[in-house]
Amino acid sequence: MQAYTTLLKDEMKPALGVTEVGAIALAASRAAAEATAGGGKVCSIRMTMNGGMYKNAFSCAIPGTDEIGCEMSALLGAVYGDWTLGLECLRPVTQAHAEELKKSGIQTEFAVDESKDEIYILAEVKAENGEGAALIETFHSNITKVWRDGKEVFSAAAQQTKEEKPEFDFESMTVADMVQYVQTVDAEEIAFVQDMIDMNCALAEEGAKGVGLRIGQTMDVFREKGVLGDDMITRAQHLTTAAMDARLAGLPFPAMSIVGSGSHGILCSMPVVSYGRSIGADEDTIRRAVALSGLVTIYSKHYTGRLSALCGCVLGGGSGAAAGIVLLMGGGAAEVSAAMDHMAANLSGMICDGGSTGCALKAYAGVHSAFLSAMLAMNGTMIPHHFGVIGSSAEQTAKNLGRISMEGMAPMDKTIISIMQDNQ
Repeated sequence: MQAYTTLLKDEMKPALGVTEVGAIALAASRAAAEATAGGGKVCSIRMTMNGGMYKNAFSCAIPGTDEIGCEMSALLGAVYGDWTLGLECLRPVTQAHAEELKKSGIQTEFAVDESKDEIYILAEVKAENGEGAALIETFHSNITKVWRDGKEVFSAAAQQTKEEKPEFDFESMTVADMVQYVQTVDAEEIAFVQDMIDMNCALAEEGAKGVGLRIGQTMDVFREKGVLGDDMITRAQHLTTAAMDARLAGLPFPAMSIVGSGSHGILCSMPVVSYGRSIGADEDTIRRAVALSGLVTIYSKHYTGRLSALCGCVLGGGSGAAAGIVLLMGGGAAEVSAAMDHMAANLSGMICDGGSTGCALKAYAGVHSAFLSAMLAMNGTMIPHHFGVIGSSAEQTAKNLGRISMEGMAPMDKTIISIMQDNQ
């Protein structure tokens, strides 16, 4: 069970803005640090990345600026970013920096490597007196190699030791074990989950002031007209979309990400927190429910991939939220499994067309589906096994969604990228 604590800690990290933008900036910043080590300014940047990374960052807002996309995130990272801040490397940047870079004349080039399925970013930076390169693989902040003037100066493999912990065994992971863990683990052992709750609630508070699509404000207008009520589901949608709007609009406040995504972190935590507080649950109980949500999200994303053609925010984070809500409703492993299956049956066709303000709309739908999935499970309704993508168990359903993402929808990203580049 200790492994579950470690897994949660490893996968929860603060992220400023959409993590793909942060990852591109991080790679560029690390490469530029080597290129400019001998002095001189940055002259050119070449970025090579997998399709999912390019797609997700294409329309993303850049924190602290009015800019979006891959090119400006790489420029800002290389010239003004601080790679020691990890995925928050753009924390120092402002719109004034962006305006300067528009006139800088720095050459940029971007390429998509279609042979790479997992996260892959190779940043190559040339400066007046040197060259640098940095490679990120598998995880958004995982710098595996760094070069200066063609010579390797850092290798993650060289840093590994015999004491390094083994990879987590997802094949042995079960819903029953996850539920038992969150119900029995010492409160102090998962106290760190409060950081996710506090950080994402603070982000929601900023978003509620009115940014992005202003979904919360629209809900308020139509509640006054009687179209919407003031129930626990709409409150959860309000809180969740406020945080999403803030993050996707590029406000300079971090989200607590999970599996490398701030959107996943928001969706797996905010509906659970909102419902828990609405029913008057104590903070320890809410933390346990959020911990379960986090584990289910991590489990789901292990099979669909960190960057997939399916909307992982809803199918990963939303499934986690459904599980956490079930726990707060008094359900156990059977009900959690049923809720996970309901999420797959409902929203398995939702595609990911990159990180953008539109993700907040998907999150709105995801919150409603999470509650519906939980309510059906708690009312004794369980979709039969072997219907469509539903497997013989919730664990098998998660694996089936992974097959759909990796096999069935493999060409999807290429098509979406083509549409983005056509700009029609």
